[in-house]
Amino acid sequence: MDTIIQKINAKPGQRIIAMSDIHGQPDYMLQLLRKLHYRSDDVLVIVGDLVDKGSDSLQTVRYIMDLSSKNQVYVSEGNVEEHRLELLLDETEGWEQRFCDFVHWQHAFWHRGLILDMLTGLGISPAHLTPENTASNRARLQKHYASEIAFLQQLPTILDMDSYLFVHGGIPTDNLESLAGSPRHQWLKNDHFLEQGYSFFRCVVTGHWPVCLYRKNELNMNPVFDYTHRIICMDGGCGLKTTGQLNALVFPDKDAPMEKITWDSYDAFPLMTALDSQEKKPFSLYIQYLDSLVEPLEEKDDLVLCRHPGSGRELWIPSCYLYQGEDGCWYGNDYNDGELEVNSGDQISALYIHPSGCYAKRNGILAWYRGNYQESPVSMALLPGRPVEEAARRPRETAVYDLLDSLGVPYLHLDHPETKTMKACEKIDEVLDSLICKNLFLRNQQANRFYLLMMPAEKKFKTKELSKQIGSARLSFGEPEYMKRFLGISPGSVSVLGLMNDTDNHVCLLIDRDVLQGTYFGCHPNVNTSSLRLKIKDLLERILPAIRHEPVLVELKGE
Repeated sequence: MDTIIQKINAKPGQRIIAMSDIHGQPDYMLQLLRKLHYRSDDVLVIVGDLVDKGSDSLQTVRYIMDLSSKNQVYVSEGNVEEHRLELLLDETEGWEQRFCDFVHWQHAFWHRGLILDMLTGLGISPAHLTPENTASNRARLQKHYASEIAFLQQLPTILDMDSYLFVHGGIPTDNLESLAGSPRHQWLKNDHFLEQGYSFFRCVVTGHWPVCLYRKNELNMNPVFDYTHRIICMDGGCGLKTTGQLNALVFPDKDAPMEKITWDSYDAFPLMTALDSQEKKPFSLYIQYLDSLVEPLEEKDDLVLCRHPGSGRELWIPSCYLYQGEDGCWYGNDYNDGELEVNSGDQISALYIHPSGCYAKRNGILAWYRGNYQESPVSMALLPGRPVEEAARRPRETAVYDLLDSLGVPYLHLDHPETKTMKACEKIDEVLDSLICKNLFLRNQQANRFYLLMMPAEKKFKTKELSKQIGSARLSFGEPEYMKRFLGISPGSVSVLGLMNDTDNHVCLLIDRDVLQGTYFGCHPNVNTSSLRLKIKDLLERILPAIRHEPVLVELKGE
């Protein structure tokens, strides 16, 4: 496909938020939008590489599709989308082998990605994919995920906002007439763009190349502003770098000068408060991508002494920052052994904790902090009723508030980072101060009977124990796409409120009797980035009758 240019229709005085390289991290995107107080009258610009590398590529695409359906959102294509679409749609000779080889490679190396998410959603194991069955399995993907594929297919190459041009990799000129119709790949994957010596009249804003690779004197993940050449690079390595963050630029107006553009970022690292001050200490070695080959020499206390052939120097590297490549050699993730400038009371993000200190990030810059620190309190507010600002929320969440409000059911809501494990729920549980339930989506072996089980979080789930009570043998967890089809939700967001979407009663609700002993219970409003506190009485007497689901009570010991 040739280069496509799309105009951004921003009004004077309208705020524009731009980000790039989300790389399959939908929670990073949501939390950053919350941090920026994203409103429905803002313009949101996303500059390519929506998927792969991160934890949930399919949900990232669906989240952006949701936002695009109700807000003013402009999305351009990245080189990753270009390649994945080629795999999904290519019909040239040998495509089956190429598709199969890629899936096996990605499963072994990255473990997650858009195509892997699609396969998993349909219950197709990458391990069972062969060149012989690839055609039938890809046809299933094309049919089931037709809307997601169509959304990615229509993405433009360049977004034109008059004074600013947004393109994933970079372009050689701001004369768009000369670029229209040219092969788009060169503008999507354009490595080292900032170092190519281009200057522009209109400012060119890019992603693709992580900003830390442009800096040689420090490991810094913040956007780069080149005022002389009128270039902004904003890829913070989200989903790609161990040290990554998602960056966003904020334009107060579509024609605001570069000097008026601000930025913010989000990462999910735990926050600590520094108790001691520390002076900056330069690094002796900074290992960067493209020169990251190392030779492990010895290991001690989870640190590995490595020789860096590129410089001939040696340094100790945390073992978690080392990985073995397909060639059998060892490589280091972007890392340096310098020390941060820190004042007592500063907030730092803890990436790696060792008895000798904390490898940390402060204001986007990474190095060691050797002083004392303590965990920073997490600020979470339990508020009555529906949230005031809903621009960044998914329709499936706002539909829950609509239902509860229409029934006159009182509730409290709490916003928080995504929760995918019970451990991540502990602090949220303290704020909710209510019974916390496990919500398990189950099916029988034939995948013709489905169940949603509510049980106390502290109980262990025993399939045999439940199977005897409901007369359904060989229970297993239901696949994500059954979950989406019947409950309208995704893994990590399972909630009894998902039954509001099960209008044909495909799913039977099972409730452990011990759940009924409490007054309040906590659950997600069909997304795992917010939680609700509701009365169990309201669930039984008002909500379930309204959505026509009568619960079946079971008694689980969990022993």
